[in-house]
Amino acid sequence: MRALFLLLDFISFFATISWVVILRYQDFSPSVLVPTIQVLMPVFCLVTLILWVFSFYDINTIKKQRLNYQNILVAFTISLLSSGFGIYYTTSFFNVATPKLILLSVFVVYFSYLYLSRKIYASYAFVRQKILLVGQSETLKAIEKDLAFYKEYVIAGRCATAQEALGPDTPLPDLMIMAHNCLEKAPQAWPLILEKLICKGVLLETDYQFYERLFNRCSAEALQNPHWLVQSLSQRQSRTIFPLVKRAIDIGFSLVLIPLFFPLGLCIYGLIKYTDKMPPFFPQVRMGRNDRRICIYKFRTMKPHTQEVTRLGAFLRRFRLDEIPQLINILRGDISIVGPRPVWDREYQFLNEHIYCHRIRNIIQPGLTGWAQLNFKAPPTYCVLADLDKDKKIPQEKLQDAVLRLAYDLWYIKNRSLFLDVEIILKTAKRAFLKDKHIGKNS
Repeated sequence: MRALFLLLDFISFFATISWVVILRYQDFSPSVLVPTIQVLMPVFCLVTLILWVFSFYDINTIKKQRLNYQNILVAFTISLLSSGFGIYYTTSFFNVATPKLILLSVFVVYFSYLYLSRKIYASYAFVRQKILLVGQSETLKAIEKDLAFYKEYVIAGRCATAQEALGPDTPLPDLMIMAHNCLEKAPQAWPLILEKLICKGVLLETDYQFYERLFNRCSAEALQNPHWLVQSLSQRQSRTIFPLVKRAIDIGFSLVLIPLFFPLGLCIYGLIKYTDKMPPFFPQVRMGRNDRRICIYKFRTMKPHTQEVTRLGAFLRRFRLDEIPQLINILRGDISIVGPRPVWDREYQFLNEHIYCHRIRNIIQPGLTGWAQLNFKAPPTYCVLADLDKDKKIPQEKLQDAVLRLAYDLWYIKNRSLFLDVEIILKTAKRAFLKDKHIGKNS
């Protein structure tokens, strides 16, 4: 669907250019149209990148109608300003009389199309897919609840067992979502499912698979399943090129940004020293890859030996400026740009005791930012809370935030790529200035 949106946007953008040029010059000759397209072609690439950062190609975000007027206005403003500067410096090479006026007109029409197209797609289903839910699980319940946001999915039926799904009164679906334990309870149903459903074109997915596709995170129930964990981790193939390329990017990233942020870091150092009368740097031992202890450096944002955030610290946290010293950690190889955030060593040991397979998040290099940080608010630091510190036998529901963070981290480990890393970096930069209101503890 993303590819279809991109194709339609491409056609609409250049159709808009043609329409605006005809109205502006009353001329459709190639001598007028071609130079304008040459100028605005790079603009389309820039605008598409900005729209991608603002989730205009995120199908789940569109379906849940989380694209509002604020999204479109901010994306419009950033696109117009950045494109305007580019146009200003390039139009001298092309024979275009008033490119700025054309650019504004194109943007008004094109962004109106973008907003309306996403709203129409979210409100109407042009193709409906009938779904049959088979079995019983917490993951399947979560899927059924969330499907209410998706117009193209219609729940055709619910069956408690695999045998019931094969009954004569059960409608033939387009997709069957089966609870992970269905065939374990009734293995004899598999040959009939293959013959009567799959061989007739019915798609089959487990609840764990569909959940990941729907939520972009792993199911909390799946994290308790050792068979699923083995299968998931086996997908993380040992590749030699990817780690080398990623490490090269980390080194280049830190070498470019350290000199760039050095003056700002020096100012922050002085402000903390002058206003808060505290040591500006806050070192903390955290757990790195393969449970190796690493020392992470941040600018101090809290009063020593308390959980109270200073006034300057709140500002630094809001714009992620307290993380600047960690560029040194990236250069040293302690952390990467993107990966699961390293956990405080004391906290890490505590969570390992209470969350099954929590250690898995450390099988890759931790990061300055990550998929969990992008989609989910940071959970509390459990082991510093007095009631949990005294009572090690705590109920599992009190750890739901940490389990959810692990679900996002494991999804990233399974699906990590350079393309995904670029998406996380760009969206993290956006989040430093614009908060996503729908991101919450129970996202």
